[in-house]
Amino acid sequence: MTIIAEVKELTIRSSDNQDLVLNSNFSLHAGKTLCLIGESGSGKTLTIKAMLGMLPNQMKMSGELLFKGHNTAHFSPREWQRVRGSQIGVIPQHPEQALHPAIPIGRQLGDVLRSHISVSKLEAERKVRRMLEKVSLKTVDKLMKQYPFELSGGMNQRVMIAMALLLEPELLIADEPTSALDVTTQADILSLLRDLTAESGMSSLFVTHDLLIAGYMADTIAVMYRGEIIEQDSTMAVVQYPKHAYTKELWQCRSPFMLS
Repeated sequence: MTIIAEVKELTIRSSDNQDLVLNSNFSLHAGKTLCLIGESGSGKTLTIKAMLGMLPNQMKMSGELLFKGHNTAHFSPREWQRVRGSQIGVIPQHPEQALHPAIPIGRQLGDVLRSHISVSKLEAERKVRRMLEKVSLKTVDKLMKQYPFELSGGMNQRVMIAMALLLEPELLIADEPTSALDVTTQADILSLLRDLTAESGMSSLFVTHDLLIAGYMADTIAVMYRGEIIEQDSTMAVVQYPKHAYTKELWQCRSPFMLS
């Protein structure tokens, strides 16, 4: 099975030389979903920031970060501009921080599209409308003219999903995309993401602190604790037969609702 993304011996150190991520290794197969799970501060977000070339400058990194066989650890800003957004889509934890507060939704998505591919303004608008409809947003004509502050948290997250999928990336990286939402909206967004990735055959890396959510979304799970990957296996193996005491503790702290 083809590996689309791979992390090899990733170590990230702070400016005062403390290990924040230590010798992490995992791989993601094409068309599959891997969940990176762990509590806040375990190193999950730093890992995906490294994979996206977005680590703070003061941090030191070693190891290999492979995407389609290329080591992105050495990418230039220009190379990242070609890859991030078009080949790798990103869904952040807080959409209200990622969306520009003073630009209408339709224009924001249209600008993203036209910054990567040569397309007329009219065709960009058509593509944006279709994608907003695909993520189950209603009254798209009105929505295109609205600003992020006029939308609910769940609607803004659907807009971010639309933006991430607009250029049909090969890999989707989602960083705790539902943690700021209420339980019902969270379930709706998770169901939408699972359906869209299955429909497109896209690979995805999903970051969460909830083992139940990981069990719902993923084919494989990697458990991170204090900067290290301590357990990594198929979803069934990790959920039903956890080996590490920390993984068992995560199961005890799972969400109070079930997803079907």
